Formats: sequence, structure tokens, C-alpha cells
Amino acid sequence: MFHLLQKRSIQAAIGGASVLVAGLAYFLLSAPVVHTAHPTRGPAVEAVYATGTVEPMQYAQTGSKISGRIVEVRVKEGDKVAKGDVLAATDSTEDASNVRDMTAKLVLAKADAARAARLRRARDISIAAYDQALSALNSAQGLLDAAAARLDDHLIRAPIAGTVLRSELQIKVGDMVQQQQTLFIIGDPSALQIDAQVDEEDIPKVRIGQQALIRADAFAGQALKGTVSELTPYGDPVSRTYRVHLALPADTPLRSGMTTEINIVVRQDDNALLVPVTALSGGSVWIVANGHAHQRKIVLGAVGQEKAEVISGISAEDEVVTDPPSGLVEGARVRARSGG
Repeated sequence: MFHLLQKRSIQAAIGGASVLVAGLAYFLLSAPVVHTAHPTRGPAVEAVYATGTVEPMQYAQTGSKISGRIVEVRVKEGDKVAKGDVLAATDSTEDASNVRDMTAKLVLAKADAARAARLRRARDISIAAYDQALSALNSAQGLLDAAAARLDDHLIRAPIAGTVLRSELQIKVGDMVQQQQTLFIIGDPSALQIDAQVDEEDIPKVRIGQQALIRADAFAGQALKGTVSELTPYGDPVSRTYRVHLALPADTPLRSGMTTEINIVVRQDDNALLVPVTALSGGSVWIVANGHAHQRKIVLGAVGQEKAEVISGISAEDEVVTDPPSGLVEGARVRARSGG
């Protein structure tokens, strides 16, 4: 009887242990599988994005000071000009006639003033009459000067020495132009820069001397280089941007007028701690320790298409969940599978 009871007790104990083992196995196997990897080391670059237009470092726009019809065009795009050279002219028939009239009146006023001077020396006229003759002379001279200046306004001149980069309207004889309308752009095509617009949120990171990577549709696949050379102190409150000038090397293939996309390098670390972008959950990542998931707040640096820089919050020894499943909670039991 004793042996029978003892045998049954042993069998019961074995059966209970089997249930515990099975239950534990079921519990472990039912924990979700997460793919993990250790952070890696590599280069990280933080950049500020901007767009811009290539333009000469020195250039000037010019046009007619008055409205009129073009009667002469002396230059074409690509021509070199000196400061003050005439580029084109508008019809000046009326103002030229006015200059001739004013010239004739000045000649008459000079003759009257000379006669008044002789009479005054002989005391044949009063001082008031003599002063009146001098006043008429000065007035005639002033009217002629004004008429001559008006006549000169018909000549469209180069404001600086350089090359005719662009004839804005491709003007020709017979075209009507308006006052202050830009007709020509004069500049130096060999010294170029980029006029870029940087968002006001990013401008505090930008400094003179920083390097920039430039992309242009005309040179697809090429990362061209430039250097931040100037920051404007006052931004545009409407577009909420600041103007930044980037100097270009002498051998740049870019040309005036091209549009570009720019990444200004504001920070670079060649040995940064990196995790997959898929591991990010807002400003945190999940790690696995002793079979449990734990969420860690991190300070992010540069974020690329595949990798993200972690400045602080985790170490290279941590086992990071590379693609956290939805519904993962703090302390949840998980099964880590490395290499995912």
C-alpha cells in the first residue's frame, strides 16, 4: 500500500512539473519576436536645406529713364562694355528740338546780358535792369542744362564695366519701352555666387565659411561645392527666410540663372553613433534588456534616409529594436532576434 501511494505521488509531481515547464515554454514562445541590432559607428552630417539661384558676384541692371520707342540698339548678349557706354537709345526728336530752342534762347540771353553790362558801365541803365538781364541769362542756362539732361536720358548706358549677360526683352528697333524697365543686365560671368533663401528656423545654424553641397538639374548626379560667404542681417518677414550668399569656385560648371538645391553643412562627426531610421519612435528608441523592452529617450542629431545619429541616450552596447511593433509597451517581454 505504501509503495503504491509513493508511486502515485511521484507521478503526480512529475505531471505537475511537466505542466509548469509547458506553461513556461508557452509563455516564452508567445512573447513577440523583435529584430534587434547594436548601434554602429560612422560619419554623420547635419545640413541645412536651401534653394537658390546662380548669379554674378557683381552685376547691375539698367534700362531707360523715360518711356519711348527704341531707335538704336548697339550691343548684344555677350558683348563687353565699359562703364558709360551707350547700349541703346530711344527716340529723342522732341527733346533734341527743345535743346536747340534752349540753345538759341541762351545765345540771346548772353547777348542781352553783354549789352546790359556795357550800358551799366556807361550808367545808361539802372542796377535793377542789369540784374534782370543777368537773371534771364542764368535762367536760360538752367533751362538748357535741364533740356540737355532730358536729351541724354534717351541714351541707355552701361552702369558698370563688364559683359552684357542678358537683354531682358531682346529689344529691337521700333519696340516701346517703359520708364525704369530693366532692359540689360551687365556683369562679370567669370565670378559667380548663389543667392540662397534659408528658412528662419535654420538660419541660427549657418555661419560664414561653412561648406555647402549643391545640386542642379543641369548636372544631375554631381555634388558641386560652394562656401557660405555672406549672411544678410535682416530677413523677409513674409517668406520667413534669410538671404545667404554662397561663393563658387572658379572652375564651377554652374551658369548664371540656374536654379539649385543646397545643403549647407553645419556639423559633421566622422565617428557618430548611428541607428536605423526605422528604430526611431519620435524622440526615443526601444532597447531589449533581460528579455524585456524598454523605451529610451534620445537626443537626435543628423537624420539620413537610412541612418540616424544619436547624440545621447543610448550606448554602442545597447540592443536596439530596429523596427518596433505597434502596441509595444514599457517592460513587455519580448524575444530578441539579432541581425534584423
